[in-house]
Amino acid sequence: MLGSEIKIKGLDVILVKGDDAENFLQGQITNDIKLLKKENQAIYAGYCNPKGRLIAFFLVIKVWGNYFLFCPTSISAQIHKKLSMYVLRSKVFITMSDLSYFYFHGNTETEEEFKNIWGDVPFPTKLMETVQHPNEQNTKGLLSITKLPGASGRFMVLGEDETIEMIYSKMMKNSDNQDIQSWNESDIEAKIPNIFKETQEKFIPQSLNLDLINAINFKKGCYTGQEIVARTHYRGKIKRRMYKAFCEYDGILQYGDDIFFDQDVVGHIINFSQYNKKYNLLIELKIDAATKPITLKNEPLEIYDYDEIKE
Repeated sequence: MLGSEIKIKGLDVILVKGDDAENFLQGQITNDIKLLKKENQAIYAGYCNPKGRLIAFFLVIKVWGNYFLFCPTSISAQIHKKLSMYVLRSKVFITMSDLSYFYFHGNTETEEEFKNIWGDVPFPTKLMETVQHPNEQNTKGLLSITKLPGASGRFMVLGEDETIEMIYSKMMKNSDNQDIQSWNESDIEAKIPNIFKETQEKFIPQSLNLDLINAINFKKGCYTGQEIVARTHYRGKIKRRMYKAFCEYDGILQYGDDIFFDQDVVGHIINFSQYNKKYNLLIELKIDAATKPITLKNEPLEIYDYDEIKE
């Protein structure tokens, strides 16, 4: 039905806007919000508690003068409330966004299909680049396209309900994968972490490789938890990292499940996608355990990107 909301099930968007929105977010997240000033790129960013532990991880897109923070539904209401507590007298308005959004895996053919539907408009070609419409070439309804990391090309589309419904119905009419399982699958493939309700306050940003995906800016000003994050970067040695892993398990996994070497807990599940009895995972792990025979639910875990994690 035209005008119906289209969203990725399990993924919400928090809207932050107002005259003081930039300064407000700069004091909350690990990345430099000023990178979005021109509204032509997106960033990833962590949101920490005062001890430097992650309570959220965002994809942040700025378009039409507003900031859109993507995060899992399991924490969105809590994070919305927590952010709102710090607004005080600032000119900042925070709410849950009512815009529609979906993602697709793209190549030259899908780009041409998109243009055939929407018109010959500029299309993002660089990672984390954002293109928004209307612009000088196009005056149709609100629409933005952001290119995200992913081997096959991955694009997030955000816009007004009717605009998104029209594009989605033509491009994705045979697709039923707009849910958290498929979103997790694409994040795992791209080695992008996330924080869910079960894993809040468990990890510092570096142990989830936020420094390796440019989700931490060490030159910006203060933000909640900044002292711990900076100390780890400048003085400490990082002892834990995030890896891609695989296991076979005839059961149900949970975010945050323990990973063992012998009887010792050496890591935890960050994210997973499931196919029958097979799981692809992102795991947080002690670096010195990454080459050892580790297990999950008494089943062997295989790490397949150890050589890519460099200190």
